[in-house]
Amino acid sequence: MNNLILFPKTEQYYEEELTRFLRTEQYTDALQLLTFLLQFPNVEASKTDQWEALRHWLYTMFPETMFPGAAPPEEDEEEEKELLRQYIKEKTTDEGFTLKLLNLLREGTLEQQVSALEQLGFIDQEEVGQSVKEWLIERPRHPHIQFKALQALKHMGEHGFIEFPKNGKKVAVEIEETPLGPEEFPLRIRDMIRRVGDISEISQPDFVYFARQTWQEFLAYAYGTSIYTDLLSAEEGAVDVWASALHAILQEKLFGTVNREEILDNYGIVDSMTLQWKRAHLVLQAFVKQFTHELS
Repeated sequence: MNNLILFPKTEQYYEEELTRFLRTEQYTDALQLLTFLLQFPNVEASKTDQWEALRHWLYTMFPETMFPGAAPPEEDEEEEKELLRQYIKEKTTDEGFTLKLLNLLREGTLEQQVSALEQLGFIDQEEVGQSVKEWLIERPRHPHIQFKALQALKHMGEHGFIEFPKNGKKVAVEIEETPLGPEEFPLRIRDMIRRVGDISEISQPDFVYFARQTWQEFLAYAYGTSIYTDLLSAEEGAVDVWASALHAILQEKLFGTVNREEILDNYGIVDSMTLQWKRAHLVLQAFVKQFTHELS
């Protein structure tokens, strides 16, 4: 890591992610992010001291972050969902609450829209589902928020095909087929990010954290498009192709440089797979370029 540089724009992005993790009490994720950031040697001392102090605070106040496997995450997640469901049920006795959420969906920031959709998904009212559908098909939106809308509609019990503009085209998806979490994507697609973890766990153990986050954003970007169709029909060798292409893209984006030959060798990409790899790399490159532009 001695020769690696954390670019200002990248640092700003991670700082925003860190703030979000702390605000939503995702302390294990915050700790992993801090551990990764503290590996960079060329960061201002004041910033390093701040990150180190925050990491120490997390260890002190939330020792369970040192042992993330101690509590079953599935149970925690289900418990949180049930608490949110009960909270929303109580709130929906006030008509103004639902209207406020729908107004945030139409006029709020991306973060407010995500929050509104997460809550609207627990409201069992036909007119709410119809409003979300109309909002989704109205005009092109960020792929992340479009995917959140599909998940909310599935939570509401909506079903059937819905057509909406995405990435410059019209796409049609079945609402009930929308994955509600990473574990609901097909195994082959999950294997692609698992492969990145297998390769990077020794030399860069924290790298897979960012790869996983980027991969989930990419799946939201691709969902319903021909890209996602290609991922679904991919043969076994495509796991290494997509995993290595993602690895190369992130290496360059995070660290400003990439040893492509070394990555191809590590993933076992042979000459007959080169064309397929270049296509995957171009697709991921286009995604990262669009995603970075929309964040700035």
